[in-house]
Amino acid sequence: MLPGFFGALTTEARTAVTAAARTVHWTRGSLLHHSDDAADAAYALNSGHVRLYRLGSGAREVTVNVHTAGELLGMATLVDGSRYGLYAEAMDDVEALVLGGDHLRTLIRQHPDVAVALTAQVARQTRNLQERLSQLVFLEVSQRLALALLGLAHDNASELENGQLALKGRISHQDLAHTVGSTRETITKLLGDFRTRGLLDLGYRRIVITDLSGLEVAARHPLSS
Repeated sequence: MLPGFFGALTTEARTAVTAAARTVHWTRGSLLHHSDDAADAAYALNSGHVRLYRLGSGAREVTVNVHTAGELLGMATLVDGSRYGLYAEAMDDVEALVLGGDHLRTLIRQHPDVAVALTAQVARQTRNLQERLSQLVFLEVSQRLALALLGLAHDNASELENGQLALKGRISHQDLAHTVGSTRETITKLLGDFRTRGLLDLGYRRIVITDLSGLEVAARHPLSS
């Protein structure tokens, strides 16, 4: 089943969106757009992960959100004269349909279900962002990391013969830090703590969840020293 925005479209509308858009690929570390770029296009992610961030004082990067397949970026294109306001960076290999603002407005007029699907997807992403902000305020980093790993296990993992879950793709400590709003050093320490407690097995950019129920407990309760 197609994810997110695409899955909510009729076959006719999906065909129209695909015909009006161009498919673009980015490699890990590439920028889809800069903060000051004019918001002249929207992006519908087919695959990969995109990090939205701002530059703070001293050029410190502050991650605002991370988006994945089926989600939308750049909806500011529907507001005349807008800029993106955030940097968008590919965290791995990314494929997206890119729709110019004029094309998107035409699709909305011609296919009302496109407008419905856009509204529903933006509402979902707003809810997810609110949840992320709540986690940043109310949960410890260890809990946020456990939740992120559980999410990866649910979305993109293969089950091994012993029942353990191997997370797919290249997952760096920095990627996890961006995802949970922390630093690479803190994430490295916490992953080591999780491994010591028997929750994970770690390799080079490889994570295997060895105790899923234990990780669920870690998501509910901060690690005790």
